[in-house]
Amino acid sequence: MRKFVLKSMIAVTLLTGVTETITYINTPTVEAKTLSKKKVKKVNKALKKALKEDQGFANGTLDENGKPTENGTPNPKFDYATYVNSLKYQSSGAVKVQMNDKLTSLNTAQMDEIAHNIQGLVDSTLMIEEVITPEDTTKGVYLNFYYGQRAIGHSKLSDHKEFKWYTN
Repeated sequence: MRKFVLKSMIAVTLLTGVTETITYINTPTVEAKTLSKKKVKKVNKALKKALKEDQGFANGTLDENGKPTENGTPNPKFDYATYVNSLKYQSSGAVKVQMNDKLTSLNTAQMDEIAHNIQGLVDSTLMIEEVITPEDTTKGVYLNFYYGQRAIGHSKLSDHKEFKWYTN
């Protein structure tokens, strides 16, 4: 059962001196569903398959129909997938994105572009697996980005299609 937090704020208008109470309900756009272990395993298998397919398109090892080929042409549209080692759906409803060494040469804008493409892959896969609805894709699925054991970024809470990167 999902709990909703009811919050009240008191806003004071400095110019008029009027005090106003604003009440709002903090509700998530995409609710984390409680999935069985079997369903989580199925979802993770689907994410792995979708990522592997996009990596095949990027490297030219799959043709446009997803069939293996030895002399295919790499498709730069799917290059984002070559920066990702794995995707894992977590019980919280977030997806853990394990990045690889290629990311070390990227700037923040390039990381944002790759993250948007990952978001699209995750959203479409979770929608096909009936974990989220088409309406849920408007906000997107929350993503956590890792490089090895180190967290390197995450989706913003206010909009899961915007990202916060930890830069030193």
